[in-house]
Amino acid sequence: MTPPFLPKRVAILGVGLLGGSLALSLRRKLPQTQFVGYSRSEAKRRLAIDLGVIDVAAPSIEEASDHSDVIVVAAPVDKIAEVANLAAAAAPPDCLITDVGSTKATIVDAISLPNFVAAHPIAGSEKTGAQNATAELFDGKLIVITPGPMTDSAKLQACEQFWQLTGGRTVQLSPAEHDAHLAAVSHVPHLMSSLVARLLPDAAGDLVGSGWRDITRVAAGDPTLWTAICSENRLAILEQLKRLTDDVESLTAILRNADDQRLHEWLREAQMLKQATE
Repeated sequence: MTPPFLPKRVAILGVGLLGGSLALSLRRKLPQTQFVGYSRSEAKRRLAIDLGVIDVAAPSIEEASDHSDVIVVAAPVDKIAEVANLAAAAAPPDCLITDVGSTKATIVDAISLPNFVAAHPIAGSEKTGAQNATAELFDGKLIVITPGPMTDSAKLQACEQFWQLTGGRTVQLSPAEHDAHLAAVSHVPHLMSSLVARLLPDAAGDLVGSGWRDITRVAAGDPTLWTAICSENRLAILEQLKRLTDDVESLTAILRNADDQRLHEWLREAQMLKQATE
């Protein structure tokens, strides 16, 4: 039987919502583990200490990575490869390195390390920062593991055990499969939420109800973060936008022709697809 993976020192490079929640969730199973955090901002490092998210605030990526058993890169997706490679140069050679990025193909291509195992926890919020971190964020959530051609099998197993310590459940996909699926279920829906928010006339603000708020909730997300995500996964998003455009054209024709029967069928099809996910 493989012994449980119980790291003594975990470095979290980026102590925001995801990085902070990861540390808090792991503390429940790893009470003896030391959590080291790095952020470019001294104020964010100090906040993470004050909130009890981390035990040690490191002033550099290298200092955080040194002597760590696990390094989690919780940086924006367009910075993950750079940060992971810097961390690897300072870390012990058998250190597990993983990440939380919501795009995977470009990251896996850019990190040729056998001890790097790409991951994406399907969890989050439109809120940001360690002040919004919670120990329960990953409970019951899916964590997608996307090994690359260089990934060491022992590190892959250790990574799955590590992420399961958060209370989540793991599944493996290829980086390309992950990016195609996430374009459909996360990235394009975020853009759609933003489109709906942009439709609001100035004079209609008083008429906004719960339905509009539900649809536009994720539009409140950080534009810098989402610019990077959409840029990294541009091709998969474009494929989904083509499907969306075709469906909008079909709906436009239905309404133009006043075809109530077909409109009802269209809405019923969407209702059934939604119900199938519940």
